[in-house]
Amino acid sequence: MKQTIKTTALAVATGAGLLLAGVAAQAETLRMASLGQASPTTVFSIAASQIIKKEHGYSTQLSTGSSAVRQAVEAANQQLELFVTAVSINGYLKNGTRMYKDMANAPELFGNLRSILNYPLGAYHGIAWADSGINSMQDIKGKKVFIGPPSSAGRTVITQVIEGVTGFKENDDFEPVNLDWASAEQAFQDRQLDVYFVPTPIPSSELQQLSALGKFRVLGIPDDKIESDGVKAASNVPGREFDFLQPGTYSGQVNEEPVRMVSSIVGLGTNKWMSEDVAYNITKSIFENSADLVAAAKWMEIITPENALNQMNAPLHVGALKYYREIGIEVPEDLIPPEAK
Repeated sequence: MKQTIKTTALAVATGAGLLLAGVAAQAETLRMASLGQASPTTVFSIAASQIIKKEHGYSTQLSTGSSAVRQAVEAANQQLELFVTAVSINGYLKNGTRMYKDMANAPELFGNLRSILNYPLGAYHGIAWADSGINSMQDIKGKKVFIGPPSSAGRTVITQVIEGVTGFKENDDFEPVNLDWASAEQAFQDRQLDVYFVPTPIPSSELQQLSALGKFRVLGIPDDKIESDGVKAASNVPGREFDFLQPGTYSGQVNEEPVRMVSSIVGLGTNKWMSEDVAYNITKSIFENSADLVAAAKWMEIITPENALNQMNAPLHVGALKYYREIGIEVPEDLIPPEAK
């Protein structure tokens, strides 16, 4: 279910001239999207929205629950000003492959997108209740499994990992449950799902909350499956790497050995039509108020200008480029937008 969160800033002025200037400055309303309500992208988006409201009076309309695949197209069609980018999705859109293979204008749409910063989405955790009898991915045969919303990039990663580890295919070997991220989280908590796959940082507030409901196990990739075709397909993509969940990270976690998972890089993106000043202000205010990000979630301490270009593969917005250059960050040639050359 798609939900909308609205934040509004009111202009304040002391005279007729100042009033008009204040209204003009604060009239900027930005349509923004993130993934599910519990997603780290939503935690980041809410924190960023509060920062840019405080610093510049920009209003945001934040909608949650849509896939990053859809958000990229909406941003490219001027239906979103701020959205969740993903390194893998950028590649698919640029080349017109996978979920965009039937979209003839995919490369053109990619040309409309611009980056602001990158940050880690987290690792794809496969979670099962400890008393379910599911101790590894091999045990999901015949079970109800949430593998991400239909047509989402997450679903592609998760199915590749499952097939690489087990050889299982959806519908043939297990029952894929088609929900959005938020609905799937609730369904797992209500024990309507046997296994719940979700990308989330380490440590994750979502998994800590699960600890209050019961003991759980996170399903990982065994050492002998790293070189399988499926796992290589999931991990050997720009923006992907392996991450490990250590035993004892959560009070409800029963794993006794480190759990290997595939993790992804996402980011905050916009389109080429955003004004240079607005993009510059957004970029600068987020980094200069990093304490506000960390106060919202500790994992966001990794969001720094030095890390923000990590594995980025869509050009920066010219306003963001201005900020990075201003503070001395070296920007690769392929991230310089056409309008800045």
